[in-house]
Amino acid sequence: MKNKIEIRNFNFYYGDFKALDDISLSISENKITALIGPSGCGKSTFLRALNRMNETIKDTRAEGEVLLDGDNIYAPEVDVVELRQKIGMVFQRPNPFPQSIYNNVAFGPRIMGLAKGKNLDDIVAESLQEAALWDEVENILQNPAQELNPGQQQRLCIARAIAVKPEVILMDEPCSALDPVATLAVEGLMRRLSKNYTIVIVTHSMQQAARASDLTGFFWLGELIEFNNTAELFTNPSKELTELYITGRQG
Repeated sequence: MKNKIEIRNFNFYYGDFKALDDISLSISENKITALIGPSGCGKSTFLRALNRMNETIKDTRAEGEVLLDGDNIYAPEVDVVELRQKIGMVFQRPNPFPQSIYNNVAFGPRIMGLAKGKNLDDIVAESLQEAALWDEVENILQNPAQELNPGQQQRLCIARAIAVKPEVILMDEPCSALDPVATLAVEGLMRRLSKNYTIVIVTHSMQQAARASDLTGFFWLGELIEFNNTAELFTNPSKELTELYITGRQG
């Protein structure tokens, strides 16, 4: 497996508080990596560190390296806007813009000038098709995005993320606000998308991590306790704390 992202001795601070302590792991290309652990353990902080989203918060700092295809994303010359085009983010709750379905998907390509030489209608249609939403919305593209149900809204947000042609998609508990049927739809979508994208997901659901991911990392109090193939981590964890957590006896 080729590594898309390599994290080396990474620390992260909110003021004087050390939220992540010496994290090192490799994220495989075209695989789904799940991050699990109790609330406040650092997994969402780690996820946001992968596209420097934490820099929107005051008094934070990072140490160590995060290498995307061998290049350190924390190098001073890195263009953060360009980085976030390569590494997109889908948030916990669906957050469609208060615009039409069409304009939600077209927003990024318009801003970044990606529609030059290619019809914007084609980009919107392709993105909605990739997000498994096209058949449900092709006749209502000018309707407000807020009229969609929550599961559709989350798939719209995924379509919006992939419209700018990222290489990596970060998902922070993307199913926490969805019902079981919508959750399974998004999980199936993630599996299909992983053929073309590298996906990293934060989840509180052990079942979701076991169902949907190829690799899993277990975080505890800012440390990466264990990282392995998902099947191996859930059936034969190497650390006692991992076993206690996934069996519900700790955390």
